[in-house]
Amino acid sequence: MQAAADFVPPMPRPPAQPWRWLPSLILGRGDILRAFTEDAYRRQVIPLRLPGRGLVIANHPDVVRHVFVAHAENYERKSWFMEQALEPVVGDSLFINHGEAWAERRAVIAPALHPSRIAAFHPHFVRAAEELAGDLARAAPGPVDVAPLFAAATTRVMMLSLFGEAVPREAAAAVAEAFAAYQAAAESVDLRYLLGLPPWLAGRQSRRARLAAARLRALVAQALAAVPEPAPPLLAAMRAARRPDGTPVMDAEALANEVAMMLLAGSETSATAMTWAAYLIAAHPATGAALDEELAALPPGAPDAEQAAGLTFARAVLSEAMRLYPPVAVLSRQARAADRIRRFEIRPGDTVMAVPWLLHRHAMWWDRPHAFIPERFLPESARRQPKFTWIPFGIGPRICAGAAFGMAEMLVFLAVLLRRFRLGVPKGWAPAPQCRLTLRPKQGMRLLLAAR
Repeated sequence: MQAAADFVPPMPRPPAQPWRWLPSLILGRGDILRAFTEDAYRRQVIPLRLPGRGLVIANHPDVVRHVFVAHAENYERKSWFMEQALEPVVGDSLFINHGEAWAERRAVIAPALHPSRIAAFHPHFVRAAEELAGDLARAAPGPVDVAPLFAAATTRVMMLSLFGEAVPREAAAAVAEAFAAYQAAAESVDLRYLLGLPPWLAGRQSRRARLAAARLRALVAQALAAVPEPAPPLLAAMRAARRPDGTPVMDAEALANEVAMMLLAGSETSATAMTWAAYLIAAHPATGAALDEELAALPPGAPDAEQAAGLTFARAVLSEAMRLYPPVAVLSRQARAADRIRRFEIRPGDTVMAVPWLLHRHAMWWDRPHAFIPERFLPESARRQPKFTWIPFGIGPRICAGAAFGMAEMLVFLAVLLRRFRLGVPKGWAPAPQCRLTLRPKQGMRLLLAAR
């Protein structure tokens, strides 16, 4: 039963009728969230057999573990339509490659983002957060659409991490804008492929999407060309990596692809999570008051890395924001070989998905699943939550290498911004979640900002 004080933030109204493949796919082309029926939030496995294709949604932690952990080698490849959606902007990067290329590049990039090394990036977090605070102060009291500002700020963090001072701040906003334009135009659910058409008739992006991708790739190339030697450590490690025979792990094209991936994956997920967290804080005064109390215990100024890591309630707020609004709301894979999931046969090439949007709101695993309750992620409560029911950073061997980086970054941003501003929601306005490549607010995120 829902408690009287529960705050249930916006979500699409689920259709009441059972899943029907054609109407569901048509709805899902523009926003897959609209395709999920009421029973999808209760079911454990959701099969969808299409003409020539099969799709299964793993919606139980045991099934998620089967696909993404126990049999990860059979499901290491992203779904065909996800590869087609991302390839124009990130090429054959870690986000979509697999096999040997994935393993050797992951071995270069993951150590640089290990939790033990995150403190080295802390000055970039603080700098970008304070620059953002200055932008917001000039825009206050609003309403201000904070979504593009957060996207530019987190892209700024990645640019400082990769390129140092070689690339001007304005370039970060240009990259964020180009990816927003691409995401708005790209087909994330390829209806033609799912209906069984051959790949040469499916997967092609629109002219508008291709132009946005070309713009984005040009910006990445310009940034790479501007970096003098010696490059910052992260980029230097990528350039210097060698195989046992002395050949580079990444040639010029592969390096550009991985840099594009890091710019986008390393900024988009954090920006999206912070955008939703800011709304939830603005709309729920009790959460704002609890955060104020936690931040008041810190010394003046931006927190250092250790202080930021100790913000237990702020971490819980971010975790709950990513539960309700997971930045990557769909994790899709294609089966390499035949398999069986519960009573359903999986054929080679079939698509198997975990959908954090559904799993994070599943009535079997979450009390009051659609309500915003950050206390569920305080340490004692979080330890009782079943494994594989909260997967905002992915799961298994392909779990996000930058998860610790992203959380540390978001904690710093929250601490800096909430000390400068009290957040509010314009009267009569509410955001509308929309899932294309990531889970963004469809019409932006308009908030009020009151200087403290």
